[in-house]
Amino acid sequence: MKKRFISLGLAAAMATSAMPAAFADYTFTDRNGNTRTIPDGEYSFATRVVEFIPGNPWTKDATHQNPSLTLGQSDYVDDNDSRDLTLGAGGVLVLEFNINIIDGEGDDIYVFETGPAVEATKVEVSSDLSTWYDAGTASGKTAGVDLKGKVPEGGRFRYVRLTDLKDYGHGDYPGADIDAVLALNSKPVTSDWSENEIDKAKEMGLIPEMLEHAVMTEPITRLEFAAVSVKTYEKLAAATALPATINPFTDCSDIEMLKAYNVGITAGTSKTTFTPNALLNREQAAAMLTRVFKRATIPGWTLDADESFPMNYTKPAAFADDARISGWAKDSVYFMAANGIISGVGSNNFAPSNATSAEEANHYANATREQALAIAVRMVEKLK
Repeated sequence: MKKRFISLGLAAAMATSAMPAAFADYTFTDRNGNTRTIPDGEYSFATRVVEFIPGNPWTKDATHQNPSLTLGQSDYVDDNDSRDLTLGAGGVLVLEFNINIIDGEGDDIYVFETGPAVEATKVEVSSDLSTWYDAGTASGKTAGVDLKGKVPEGGRFRYVRLTDLKDYGHGDYPGADIDAVLALNSKPVTSDWSENEIDKAKEMGLIPEMLEHAVMTEPITRLEFAAVSVKTYEKLAAATALPATINPFTDCSDIEMLKAYNVGITAGTSKTTFTPNALLNREQAAAMLTRVFKRATIPGWTLDADESFPMNYTKPAAFADDARISGWAKDSVYFMAANGIISGVGSNNFAPSNATSAEEANHYANATREQALAIAVRMVEKLK
């Protein structure tokens, strides 16, 4: 039997905080007594509970029934102050990560199981929640598993499934008690096509801090793209962007936004709003990056005087959906297309913006984070 003393109030507070407020390297002591440090390791813990099926029997202690206690870094102190989830005999927990777990050197996943009883769990990994690979058994208070020889070569996995093996299927706390799960070897979540582009972006210093550990396949926001644009401008111009001293916006005060605004890369959605969390569409991305190029290479250019600085390029054939491209964005779209920086989406369409609710729901015309970084890389390679 494991002793636990934790208030209901504290358990509720833990449930609302899946990840720590600040991120850094993570240091822990493994089951062999060795101290290990994982660079930026606090990003490498599970971030979402996909599914939890309690075992039978299960604990009646409500403070150890919340699966959210398994998210974020390990916070185990001792058996008198443990904040973990009791799986129950045969219980199943599926967790999602914001990174891709890969087969690297040594163990690839660490399971933090607490308390005096050593209870084993079966560990499986998946990239799609459909096909699962048996990674082995984790047994012990901190137990590692190695993916080598157990998964396809080059496999990348965002999901981990733990199944209690009923080593301790009785008492007040039956089953394993899971505090956290850590990915020891990982890469950013990217599409296959963008992996090299993301590596290049990192080497070039084009990835802003806010995107360093983001899921790259997700749509990019206005604020995130502004930050990418600032990095791109600084690379092209070999200069440092300074933030505006006066912020006209009431909904955003991020320093990267203030830099982008001061340089003239972006304006607000109104005189007083920037709308930082709005998703960016493809024609907006083309316009912002064209401004980056102009600001970095054309003396005297300003956003207010933009129309006085037309681009000199050979316009390619019109896109099939040319009529959907906004008038203010057409020059930028075709400038980017002419230089091979932004291409179409198929069938000679550019997909400048979402025109229907279905397109909006499917993010048809929204730029993703990896697309934004890829076109930033191309800009630097082709236009520097």
